[in-house]
Amino acid sequence: MKLLTWMGRLAGLACLLAMPAVAQAHSLDQILSSKTLVVGINPNLPPLGSFNSQNKIQGFDVDVANKLGQMLGVKVKFVQVNSADRIPFLITGKADLMMGALTRTPARAKVIDFSVPIQTEALSALVKADSSFKTIADLNSKKVRLIEVRGTTPVDYVKKNLPNAQVTLFDNYPDAVRAFEQGRGDAIIDVVDYLGIYTKQYPAKLRVMTDKNVEVDYDCIGLAYGNAALKSWVNVALYQLEKDGFLPATYKKWFGMNMVYPVPAQPYF
Repeated sequence: MKLLTWMGRLAGLACLLAMPAVAQAHSLDQILSSKTLVVGINPNLPPLGSFNSQNKIQGFDVDVANKLGQMLGVKVKFVQVNSADRIPFLITGKADLMMGALTRTPARAKVIDFSVPIQTEALSALVKADSSFKTIADLNSKKVRLIEVRGTTPVDYVKKNLPNAQVTLFDNYPDAVRAFEQGRGDAIIDVVDYLGIYTKQYPAKLRVMTDKNVEVDYDCIGLAYGNAALKSWVNVALYQLEKDGFLPATYKKWFGMNMVYPVPAQPYF
């Protein structure tokens, strides 16, 4: 029974890897002919994507996708996805491009292609600008009060790397940032980029401390596996948008801060 189960799993994986993704995906020529670029957007992942008061999706991903459509000379059609939908939508041709903080990994690269990175995700520390802390290691003290969000991965990071610090847990990010701004904590350890939409509501001057040893995840635009011409065009376009300042400016517009671990313009891809 176990042997059959494993054989079934291997067969299923083989079928997935052998799926004719390119045949189902729209090629660059087809997109130009149809004058439509279909882009997957997660509307529940602010500031990348969220519904505004007019019930329209807005955010960093939306602005980047619209700019790519403008450069390509086609209209952009958005399809709503959640995190689990992203890769299946590319494999089955339901989307030409996939946004939504799609982290580049070796496992995913077996079944889809990735553009050059457009953003990063990594842990850092948010502190008041006038604080005496110089490094994240300085926070490992019984006198330090950290504010974290219950159930998030930074809590595990703190337990492992800053075991001496006091930790107060909150149920959500708005409450955590409010407590930090009120002086109820000395720092927040998190993917600080995503806190900018909350910190910009307060007047306090802040600064970010990075960790040179932290693992940085690179988030890219996903494409169907083997869709070479479209991937090449997207990479050239993203290089231009990075070099011209569109991507950094758009990131700051929506995140309320510069990217903590920035992606430099890279002409080789």
